[in-house]
Amino acid sequence: MKLYKTLLYVLMILPALLLQSCLKDQEDIFDTPSSIRMQEVLDNAKKVLTSSEEGWAFDYYPDRNLAYGGYAYTVKFDNQKVTVGSELAPGTFESSLYKLTNDNGPILSFDSYNTLMHYFATPSSAQYEGLDGDFEFIIMEVTDNLITLRGKRTGNTMYMHRLTKSAATYIENVYDICDNIIFSSANGTLGSSEISCAIDVDARQMDITYMNGEKAFVGSGSFIPTETGIHFYTPIELNGATLTDMDYNIDTSTFSGKDSKGNEIILVGIIAEEYTRFKEFEGKYDFNYYYGTLEVTLVPDNDNNCYLIKGLNENYNIVANFVKSKGYLNITSQKVGDSGNQQIWLLGWSADTGYLSWSTECGMYLVKDIKQEGTFNFVTNTYLDTPADSFILNVFNGAPSSTTRVGAATAPWLINDSYQVPYPESIVKK
Repeated sequence: MKLYKTLLYVLMILPALLLQSCLKDQEDIFDTPSSIRMQEVLDNAKKVLTSSEEGWAFDYYPDRNLAYGGYAYTVKFDNQKVTVGSELAPGTFESSLYKLTNDNGPILSFDSYNTLMHYFATPSSAQYEGLDGDFEFIIMEVTDNLITLRGKRTGNTMYMHRLTKSAATYIENVYDICDNIIFSSANGTLGSSEISCAIDVDARQMDITYMNGEKAFVGSGSFIPTETGIHFYTPIELNGATLTDMDYNIDTSTFSGKDSKGNEIILVGIIAEEYTRFKEFEGKYDFNYYYGTLEVTLVPDNDNNCYLIKGLNENYNIVANFVKSKGYLNITSQKVGDSGNQQIWLLGWSADTGYLSWSTECGMYLVKDIKQEGTFNFVTNTYLDTPADSFILNVFNGAPSSTTRVGAATAPWLINDSYQVPYPESIVKK
């Protein structure tokens, strides 16, 4: 009986002894307060960030669904400021403040406005979250040459690589690669098998179709341009192997690489005859449409990847966005001016049906005429089921909607004394 009581006593005090042991171990592991440990993490991050003489290449992925792929940035830090560059505007660098702070984890925040860094995050009336970009990043890992981040908004994993050359040179090299990928499809080989590729250089997505037996499969991925080609956010799966990077040869319009099994991959771009490079649109033209001919000038806006069409009205220019994947200019519904509380818009319009739209996707392309040098034809961009064949100027009481539309524009907003621009046919270089 005495032995039983002794054993019972030992069993009763054993949990307390174990708990004390665990607490002692825990104290040994966490021998400094969490606030001090966090500050040490932030101090180390700042030490590494500011240590790079040339700064860092930043693989930036906006949009939680990777709808735009990735964009190349550079960032160079001092104790208070960061200088940002981007392929969005080669040769342009802008400085602003940054901070390292604790918000349920170590955070790198670009907390003062920077045109480049906040490009994808800046909201507008049409997009309250902008283009779903990040400017605050959770610091996941810091090493001397690589910093791993995660966007607070998107959750996308992003990387900073230590630069060993100037930020300007790095951006120029990336831009040169991206600017010369001028096709939307390619054919080639994966080892001894034939494959094909569809690439959207605007959305930065690639689909590679391959055969496995008699069945066709597609490997898809979002990519970011690099100095030598492209890098996939997540490796593409191809016939039991993966593909992470591809080099690009500008002279031959050829992608090349090797999958995880060592199979060589070659893709040769198919460039459409009507493809036009951005710089080739610049110049003076005759604008031909139903009411006659007007002289216009196409002026490049490199920073915004578009052209300004000057000469149709002295009070405003019309914006034509460059569609890189097609080599077209795209003229869509757009605001051209304000008059008090009213907005004046150029709208995509069907002169045949009377349909008009203030959607900024509705409009017409300008496409090279391969049979007539220097001529670009207007072609509907087939927005929805009611494609535009013309343009029309309308007035709205505030933002465009069916309830705010007033009707036809009047002077001084007219083009050739009319609010209608019916059946534009072509522009011909002078």
